[in-house]
Amino acid sequence: MELKHLVIRELHKEEDQSTVISEKGGLVNTHNSVVPDMVDSLNNALARRSTLTHGSFNQENQEGYPFISAFSSYLKSEQQDGDFLRLADQGIAQLAAAMDAPSSRSATGGYIIFSHYQQERYEYLLIALVKNRSAISLNDQLKPTEVAEVDLDRLHQAAKINITSYRKGKESYLSFMGTKEKGDVTHYFSNAFGCTDVTPSKKSTGDLIKAAQDFCTQNGLYEQREQVVEDVVSYLSRQRADKQTANLPEVEQIFDQHIPAEQAENLAGTFSRFANSEQYKVSHEFQPHTHTLNSLTKLKAKADNWQLDFSKKSLGAVSSGSEIEFDEDKQTLIIRRLPSRVVEQIRRTLKGEEE
Repeated sequence: MELKHLVIRELHKEEDQSTVISEKGGLVNTHNSVVPDMVDSLNNALARRSTLTHGSFNQENQEGYPFISAFSSYLKSEQQDGDFLRLADQGIAQLAAAMDAPSSRSATGGYIIFSHYQQERYEYLLIALVKNRSAISLNDQLKPTEVAEVDLDRLHQAAKINITSYRKGKESYLSFMGTKEKGDVTHYFSNAFGCTDVTPSKKSTGDLIKAAQDFCTQNGLYEQREQVVEDVVSYLSRQRADKQTANLPEVEQIFDQHIPAEQAENLAGTFSRFANSEQYKVSHEFQPHTHTLNSLTKLKAKADNWQLDFSKKSLGAVSSGSEIEFDEDKQTLIIRRLPSRVVEQIRRTLKGEEE
């Protein structure tokens, strides 16, 4: 990791009180050996989260989010220390305002950290809100004493912008911490920086199915793969029919039901993080996409005088015992177990043609 800039400020705020930005802090010397380790710890803590939401800036209301234009201006600047400090202070001021909104009065303060760094081929801006935790230390007389330390392993709120993807005009270039809870108080951090979940439902649905297939393949769940994917698609279809969102913890429960006992210790409870990773970027919560689900579950075809629309599960080869059998040699379809009402409808049609 190459750490370019780092700014740390403190936000003083108790529940139902106004936010005060401390005059302490500011730019931090990135050549201090402990500083890159701190940013690396924050980055790892964010990567461990399985409730990340992926999206972009709210481009429809840039005026309502000054940080968006400030971020764009920073990228166009020489990116000196002063440029980064102005960007961070703009973001901190906007965060303080968001925390003072009536819907977020119960939010509390902490240390706000802005870091610009490069990791392999990508540049990132990581914004994190962390708090102190109590710890035990030994004094000069080797007596245990309570001390306060920054809890780098547990992020209170965070957002991460992939600067490289942003410059390339990708649809999704930022991730921010999500939550199962509803209400503005849980979204004040992402809202403050203009983050919005705009990853299309079509992409999220397709990426989830791809992640499900890859998870099974990479973990040797070859026998379970087809049934797992079918159950995931069925879950998404139910959520879509009920006009409900899909979420990764519920999908993870589907996986856990199929994991063999001998693999449960290592694999159970891991799918959410797998699908939420940088490779797949499936948001913690999203709307299932109808057309994508239909393409996975249904076969549709038509000619001049007929059209087909049936579930792929009902299709099989000749002598497979499936409801619909395909004879490739004769290029014909055989439909078995027709409902009585369909049989009667066909009979009436044929009689009408003969009369």
